[in-house]
Amino acid sequence: MLIERLNLMDMQQAMNYLGVSRATIDRWRKDKDLPFFKIGKEVLFNKNELEEWIYAHSIKKQNEVTTVTIGYQSGTAHMWTALLMKELKYFEEELYVHFPSQRVLIKWCNASSGLELVELMIKGEVQIASLGDYPMTICNELSKLLPNFNSVILGFDGKTRNGSGISFVTPKDKKNNLEVLLQSPISTVSNSSAYIRLQSFLSTLGEEVHPKVVYKPMNESMESIVQQQIGCSVMWEPYPSLISYYGTGEIFVDEAKGGDYLTGIVSEESWIRNHEGVTISYLKAHLRTHQLIRNNPEKAAQILSVCTNIPFDVVFQIISKVRWDSTIYNRDLETLNKISSNTMKHVNDSNPFLVKAEYLQSAIEELNLPVIQQPIIQGEWSIDILY
Repeated sequence: MLIERLNLMDMQQAMNYLGVSRATIDRWRKDKDLPFFKIGKEVLFNKNELEEWIYAHSIKKQNEVTTVTIGYQSGTAHMWTALLMKELKYFEEELYVHFPSQRVLIKWCNASSGLELVELMIKGEVQIASLGDYPMTICNELSKLLPNFNSVILGFDGKTRNGSGISFVTPKDKKNNLEVLLQSPISTVSNSSAYIRLQSFLSTLGEEVHPKVVYKPMNESMESIVQQQIGCSVMWEPYPSLISYYGTGEIFVDEAKGGDYLTGIVSEESWIRNHEGVTISYLKAHLRTHQLIRNNPEKAAQILSVCTNIPFDVVFQIISKVRWDSTIYNRDLETLNKISSNTMKHVNDSNPFLVKAEYLQSAIEELNLPVIQQPIIQGEWSIDILY
């Protein structure tokens, strides 16, 4: 055939030759000048030109090591995906698929808060991080101020509706009377998803109400509840469930309101551009971990119980209430925009978050999962679209 004599490949042959998805090839054609030409509607590639392009765009020589540091928070249940992935070694497996002859060193950074991870990302010490919704907005706002830092949302993680997963917790036997509670200090983690829910709640009380707010790590807030040193704490899971399980406190309000509670995966744009294979490998591992949690929650809970030293029953109950879904909905971006407009001094446009949904689409395709027709889905969360 003429196509063979001219050393040409069609799209499927190029996908097989490069070992990537159609979405990846289309992205490389658009952003990285992957050589191609068209005859009618058919896209064709010259094999020799592809080989030259691969050599020119090789990230590292085989004897060099690529290092990637993953930031996660084992103390936040809605982000347990990274912790579970770490134990299952799914990321290592997917990296080997992409780089069978190149060594990629993975480091894991277990942070106490999202703000800590944001600072490490800006320093270049963490490349991919799991963040709560408010730290995601902080990350985005800092991107407008720092010339060499541009945060990107790659996908989402644990989601719950209407603030479920963040609760107001009081000491045991404390009178659940709002006026009484406001006379004692209220604790939470500064610049966190719980913090922004607390601020939203306090704003509804009127200017004359000024309860004392103290900022502590979540484990210290839990200890303060047990010791009855504070009147209330705004906590994210697993802390409310642990307090309830051990009977050391009471849940005063089990939904902190303020919109859906979201967690997501964030990286930096220039790093992603130079490490597309690593990025897609991580997202594939992320998707596989979500599948395990949804399809075999008992196994997931057993592993997480050992890792966190939290009773199996508590872990199982928590993960069963979370929507484990990487899919990017317009609803999710609207939630982030609302947090930005309510907390930041200025928001430059109606959708300030940089989203790179094409990497998630590539990961979905490479795992042979049903393709998402829209990169950002409109409408309500669907029970039929879960990734």
